Amino acid sequence: MMKAFKLIACIVTLTLASFSVSADYTLDKGNIRAKTPQDIVLTLGEDPVMNPEVACLTLTMGQFLRSSSKKVNVTLFLRNDGVKLANEAELDSVSEACMTPAGAVSLKDNLMGFLAGNPNNMVNCPICWGARYGMQEPDYGINDTNAIPPLFLGADKIIDF
Repeated sequence: MMKAFKLIACIVTLTLASFSVSADYTLDKGNIRAKTPQDIVLTLGEDPVMNPEVACLTLTMGQFLRSSSKKVNVTLFLRNDGVKLANEAELDSVSEACMTPAGAVSLKDNLMGFLAGNPNNMVNCPICWGARYGMQEPDYGINDTNAIPPLFLGADKIIDF
């Protein structure tokens, strides 16, 4: 009985392993087709002054996702050194341009494009902000501890940069 079971298990395993599975990533399926609204949270923990490329990628990705479907809501959560993106003086000190599909833009212009129409699309970690800037208010985004639980608990997807 045990030999028959092992033989059947072996045959099933070999049969399943013999199927060829491939994905054709060359097919253009068009824009994202979200059937239900999607809440996406992008998190940024990298220092945008020391590593502006990651901040540029995060902002560009957010704008791309948002423009791909009217049913997509994208919010940026800044944590650790990423909160420097909400400080205008730090932002102005970045001279490196962001390379986007629309061409080269400044990090500040990329942020303004992300925030266009809704400055609440960016939430700062209040603890991280306070550790770096004390009681100073951020120049961009909101700095509200109460916004964090619903942001993450209501997210359909969280993408970390």
